Amino acid sequence: MSGGRVLVVEDSPVTRALLVRTLSRAGFAVSEATDGAAGALAALSSPPDVVVTDLEMPIMDGYQLVRLLKSDPGTVHVPVIILTSHGDAPSRFWGYRTGADRYLTKDQAAGEIVEVVRGLLGDGGPAPTAGQAAPRSATEILGRVARQLDATLLRTTFVNTLLERGIATSDFSEAIRTGLATLSEVVDAHLMAVGIAEPQLVTVHLLAPRPAAERTIEALARQLLDALPAMPGTPVEVVLHGERDAPDAVPLEGLFSLDLELHDAVGRLAILPRQRHEFEETSQALVETSARHLGLVLDNARLAQRLRELSMLDGLTRLLNHRAIHERLVAEIKRAHRYDTALAVVICDLDHFKHVNDQHGHLAGDAVLQAAARAMRGALRAADSLGRFGGEEFLAVLPETDLEAARRTAERLREAVAREAVALPSGGQVSVTASFGAAALPELTGEATADALIALADARLYEAKAAGRNCVRP
Repeated sequence: MSGGRVLVVEDSPVTRALLVRTLSRAGFAVSEATDGAAGALAALSSPPDVVVTDLEMPIMDGYQLVRLLKSDPGTVHVPVIILTSHGDAPSRFWGYRTGADRYLTKDQAAGEIVEVVRGLLGDGGPAPTAGQAAPRSATEILGRVARQLDATLLRTTFVNTLLERGIATSDFSEAIRTGLATLSEVVDAHLMAVGIAEPQLVTVHLLAPRPAAERTIEALARQLLDALPAMPGTPVEVVLHGERDAPDAVPLEGLFSLDLELHDAVGRLAILPRQRHEFEETSQALVETSARHLGLVLDNARLAQRLRELSMLDGLTRLLNHRAIHERLVAEIKRAHRYDTALAVVICDLDHFKHVNDQHGHLAGDAVLQAAARAMRGALRAADSLGRFGGEEFLAVLPETDLEAARRTAERLREAVAREAVALPSGGQVSVTASFGAAALPELTGEATADALIALADARLYEAKAAGRNCVRP
């Protein structure tokens, strides 16, 4: 017969006989098995072209049979049709999740089985490869099923752990570190790394479960950077989690790497296993599965981080908003106390801003606020923070800055604002000035709090207003 070889696995003699007769009349060479274990033994010993299996059978059910066949390289290419009396959605879903190619209810089978088998034979599929040695008994078959179930349980448990830990953090860098640390619990590696290429930044995070040699760390980081697309001049950040004091470098032979599926960035995961052969046998499939979920974790963390960053920004000026700049000041006060360093703040208020709004309209007022924000941001150091404190008021937080340096900074900000010629939406230009009050941490006589430091700077701002505006106090 030239129709192809079909294995029918069915414990019901009546249904099995009907299927064998129907398929034989259609020109197929049909063999049969009375339960899942016998079907697995037959399929793994001599792979057929198609397997038709019942779902509910003794010893081994249809789900287990499909999983076993789809896990063996010798039968992974063989199409499998599941037959069942259950047409409910959960059964159909689980059938497809096990790897079945088609799912038919038994009342459909009589009229459709021949065409479905022909369709699957016509689809072709991946070429067969050498599988495991053919099993010799039902006991060996059940052992394979048990190992397959163990591997599935490990994979499911590990992926769930990866997702739970990753979702628990909204910080992108911490999500990378957590993902690598979780992988290190099941993969014995010298080094693991994740590289991410974004338009504005390329980052490489490396995890050393044990101390690693500097040369090995640098070589892996360089290889990842070379594999990531980036425009010349894009900033690069390399972060090591772990120690780098191992004396002997390890060559990158046996390095395993694969792409991470990220939404709007290019990512790559690299693992340098301690035992390459052992890794390929026991861990590679798990890593490949985990990589897909790690990409999801990183996408979620990056989105959460971006949303958090957006929640900290003033919508008009794109500076830190009132809450965020106040929190930044609180954090800097704690840091100044811990390391015994200087800290100062400068409060700015645009002069006669109400007049700009009244005479030129609120769109003009918005343009003035944006221009003043740009001018002051450009006059500050990278370590300084600037926020819109409310209305036309701005607050600058200046780490490691004493009162005299803060006064000079305020003067520089005043000049930057005064130089701005702001184009009005209606045409023409307008210029504004600003008044400034500065205060430094050592000046506080009571408890050194953010509110106390702001109050002192605010009092000096009013002194500047009283002195005629467009000036700095003290």
